[in-house]
Amino acid sequence: MLLDLALFCALGLIALAVMVVGIVYRIITWVSPGGLTSLASVSVISYHWGIASRAVEVVRRIITFYTLMYASRSLFWGAFLFHWGIFLTLFLGHTALFITPEQLEAMGVPYELRKELAVYMGAAFSLIILAGLAILWARRLGRRDVRAISYLDDWFALTLITIIVIIGTINTTVIHPDYVHTVTPWLVNLLSGNIMEAARYISEAHVMVKVHVLLAEILMLYVPFGKMVHPFAIFFEPTITMAPYKITGSREAGLRS
Repeated sequence: MLLDLALFCALGLIALAVMVVGIVYRIITWVSPGGLTSLASVSVISYHWGIASRAVEVVRRIITFYTLMYASRSLFWGAFLFHWGIFLTLFLGHTALFITPEQLEAMGVPYELRKELAVYMGAAFSLIILAGLAILWARRLGRRDVRAISYLDDWFALTLITIIVIIGTINTTVIHPDYVHTVTPWLVNLLSGNIMEAARYISEAHVMVKVHVLLAEILMLYVPFGKMVHPFAIFFEPTITMAPYKITGSREAGLRS
């Protein structure tokens, strides 16, 4: 009980606080650089970069990942499959953990149907994520140029995420833990401040669920300090938030002379 209280309540709240505060700090330093940055965007004559255009561009990058196609097809497909698998898992899978059985019943979703949806949808989303991870691993291991610019940050994040996804896949498709009566009340009580109740519920969870949660907490602690902050930073890149530098080409200079 005390170990569960420390690892899945105290550490969970600390990890959440570190991630939120760290991301906010990184964003503040990101949008207000102290000096010149190579990420400032450049515009040419007749080029307009208004608020609406920037918003459309951010959404376009998030949905399509089209800018990665300019780097390599393997990076594009790996990132596209991985990120969309994560999006679906988080927004359609993990958010459901906050919904109690009583709330589901009120919405007309019986408990057995929820379990079936969790298995089949979880398996489908996991396959998408694992396909993307396989491509990203093959690219990082198989290309010399990519290995040359791969640092500990890259290897650690990719390894940790891969392990988290594999354990989550095993939990959902093989073990079938009782998330509804363990993880859901743990989350609800933890975020409500009922720490002891949260510890009691998570203590009853399957050991593989606990491992999955613990690794997720480690990932949360790590996010602000490495490249894993990029899902949040994309909204505040200097190329999006800063006004472009306007330049004129040699053709105009020639006309003026």
